[in-house]
Amino acid sequence: MNYSSDRAIKSIDEDLLGRADFSKQLGRAIYENKEKESIVIALYGKWGSGKTSVANMALQTMEELALEDKNKPVIIKFAPWNYSDKDSLIARFFSSLKSKIDIDGSDELKNVVGKALSEYADVFEFATLVPVVGGPLAAFLKKAAQVGGEALAKPSDLETSKAALEEALLKVDQKIVILIDDIDRLTNQQIRDIFQLVKQVGDLPNITYLLAMDREIVRRALSEIHNTDGNEYLEKIVQIPFEIPELNRTKLHEIFFTKLDTVIKDLSKDIQLDQRYWSRVFENCISPYICTLRDVNRVINTFQFRYSMLYEETSFEDMIAITTLEVLIPTLYKWIAENQEAVCGGMRHSFLSSQVKRGTYRKRYEEEFRLLGVDSEKAIKSVAAIFPIFAKDVEENFYGSEFNKIARMKMRAAQPDRFELYFMVDMEKVQVPRTVINRCAFSLNEEELKKTISDINSKGNIIYFIDEIQSMIDIIPEDRLSLLSGLFLDMRYDLKGLSGSTIFTTTAGEKARYCAENMIRKLRTEEERYGVYLHVLKQAGKESLGTIAYEIRDQECAYGRFTDIPERKEEQIISFEKLLELEKAFLKKINKLELSSESIEEEDFIHTFCLWEDLDKESANKFLKKALENIVSKLKFLCIFAGRWNGTNGSGWIFNKELYQEYFTEEDMLQTITEMDKTNLNRFNRTEQLKLATFVLNYKKDTFDRANEQKAMALIEEWRHCCNVYEE
Repeated sequence: MNYSSDRAIKSIDEDLLGRADFSKQLGRAIYENKEKESIVIALYGKWGSGKTSVANMALQTMEELALEDKNKPVIIKFAPWNYSDKDSLIARFFSSLKSKIDIDGSDELKNVVGKALSEYADVFEFATLVPVVGGPLAAFLKKAAQVGGEALAKPSDLETSKAALEEALLKVDQKIVILIDDIDRLTNQQIRDIFQLVKQVGDLPNITYLLAMDREIVRRALSEIHNTDGNEYLEKIVQIPFEIPELNRTKLHEIFFTKLDTVIKDLSKDIQLDQRYWSRVFENCISPYICTLRDVNRVINTFQFRYSMLYEETSFEDMIAITTLEVLIPTLYKWIAENQEAVCGGMRHSFLSSQVKRGTYRKRYEEEFRLLGVDSEKAIKSVAAIFPIFAKDVEENFYGSEFNKIARMKMRAAQPDRFELYFMVDMEKVQVPRTVINRCAFSLNEEELKKTISDINSKGNIIYFIDEIQSMIDIIPEDRLSLLSGLFLDMRYDLKGLSGSTIFTTTAGEKARYCAENMIRKLRTEEERYGVYLHVLKQAGKESLGTIAYEIRDQECAYGRFTDIPERKEEQIISFEKLLELEKAFLKKINKLELSSESIEEEDFIHTFCLWEDLDKESANKFLKKALENIVSKLKFLCIFAGRWNGTNGSGWIFNKELYQEYFTEEDMLQTITEMDKTNLNRFNRTEQLKLATFVLNYKKDTFDRANEQKAMALIEEWRHCCNVYEE
């Protein structure tokens, strides 16, 4: 990983922002200045605007112009950092000046100016000491100082020594250029000290000061400490002000894109941009906030670090957008991180949004962002560009109707399962890595795919996996759709898990079937679709026959076969002739499997039986009559007709009398349950036990007085207690 340094450039060859021409002109202007008096030049620019780089290039220009100049200027970079008080600042200033003259100055400059400079510095240092202490002690220190150094004994006061230094500087006539950078990073007191140094102490002929600073920060500091207009103060000190030229935004964007391209290439060749989405994200989330090369480097460095860990699980576009906000607008970034429901939606949001008047959300967020101290309009557009739910709320309609599917497929931040990945590096949030999902979608053979799906299922992540595959259906090749849809239907009974809220739940098996149906509908030819159904039918055993029976019955309904429902042509995905072939193949399968009474216990037996009854009523009823002689099988068959309900009073089960009364009466089943040997309870799973207890509790009861699962569980415990039956 190569991180971009935030250091200023040192030479014109390094210039990427087109500042070289301005810098050369500045350097030439200083070099060619013929004035003898001290001049103060200000280089104004915001933090990160490249003031130091411009100053360095200007000084380089001066050095190049002076290559053949025997009396070339002495250039000093004075760093006003870490001094204790104004006196130590002055001492450091003269020490730096004297050292540079000794190194780079001509012999005349060293001999004439160097000596005068030492005398001026020493006297100034002593003079600032005296007012600090008074009376006899001051006299003693003065006497000691005079005894201690010949240099201090000669000039009697500051004016005399300063006049001598001025005369020496004029005599030698060699320019001295002093750059003082980063003034805007100092404290208010230190900023005042620097300007007093330049105007009062260092106001000497043939010395040019180049001061680099943020005008607004310095103005505010001077206003506060002098209780006056900071601009007027600056105007008295600075003779020649220069504003750093505004950056060429196009050039800045080119640098940003080049650096971003390098990051991507170093990570993977498989990262692909959604060009339309990227344009929107860049326009609303990145371009408004990147103003300097420093901004570019900070964003790219942070992005490179985060994305290198998460590039296989996150959207490139969203990660660079959110990283930009994190680095440059941290308050907005924090707001997004803390308001997932507002940006991604959820049950509470769905309920509330239906009752909110048009324009309410936008006004609310405008006020929230204003209180955060960010530009409300920019912030709204930034968040809306990434989060479709938010965009809809604030009436920034960027998205179509399939944004949820696209967000999941593209691994975007708007997908609730991935949201937290963009705000914390927690790979445990990734239930199934996208690399595994991609292998399942595009490359694994049938056996490898079965094993992988089984592993995912055993870890409790199958719902997440199915949702991911569902979102990718449009980009999965057809041959893979055939394979995946067949396996989803084959394996659906083995898939465990529930999806949805407490009130609305879906099993993993139901989601797998729905996903498989969508994949089959995506197959272009009837032969391919028929082939999937026929393959599933051939592979089906007693326990899974209900799956393909359901699909065949669904197609029968689409043709209006065995039902009073009108024909639905848009639902017909195989021809009527192929449907008849599947029905024949199903009957052959039924006869081959030789179903027993235990088959009633299978999850989707009702679909198997109903299709069988439609195609061969005599054989189906003969089988059922014999199977229902077994009390356990009879009660399990009853359980098939129970549907789940959820409400404010909890949840439970309800039986549809119209469906089961063809086979037995309500009274018959009540008697069968109450007279059943309760030692057989453990032959029923927990859900079946709840259904049977509910049937008893709801007998002759009004719908509004139905028993919930808690009451059913209490009855089961009562049965167990009476018969000393313990749960296995």
